[in-house]
Amino acid sequence: MRLIFSFIVLLAIGPAFFFLDGAILKDFRLRFDSLAPAYVATTDRECRSRLFLFHHCSYDYVYNHDDQSQTYFFVSLGAPDTLSLLRSNTTGELTSDVGQDYLWNRILTVLLFPALLLWFLAKYFSARRPATAVEGPAPRQAPQPRPSSPPGAGQRRQAFGKRR
Repeated sequence: MRLIFSFIVLLAIGPAFFFLDGAILKDFRLRFDSLAPAYVATTDRECRSRLFLFHHCSYDYVYNHDDQSQTYFFVSLGAPDTLSLLRSNTTGELTSDVGQDYLWNRILTVLLFPALLLWFLAKYFSARRPATAVEGPAPRQAPQPRPSSPPGAGQRRQAFGKRR
């Protein structure tokens, strides 16, 4: 029961990452725009890594007299070096270099975790399914003893596998 509960919790991680990140669709739209540095002050800017593979970057900023915050969750072999804000030249929306550089990592994180966990669930439940008894042929009878070989028949061969 504990294993099933842990699978359900882990299965919820992918959609939770999508909603906690919240900017995958915006960053995907901005991927094709020309971006320039946005000179907006940020606070609480940090990127943390867990097990050198799981990364969490976040920052807070004030834009148009409104407090904003952004958080990114993704899987990558290397942590980001810097985190700076970028502005779209056409729409004026803000994003960060981490949001753009690790966009595909973020998308794969959201898609890969639920897919991987569904695969584990399928393997777990298919392995636990009891095998149905198939009625087959009648059981075999015990083999009859062999007649003994003539004396000296086995003495030609000195060692098993030895060539002459």
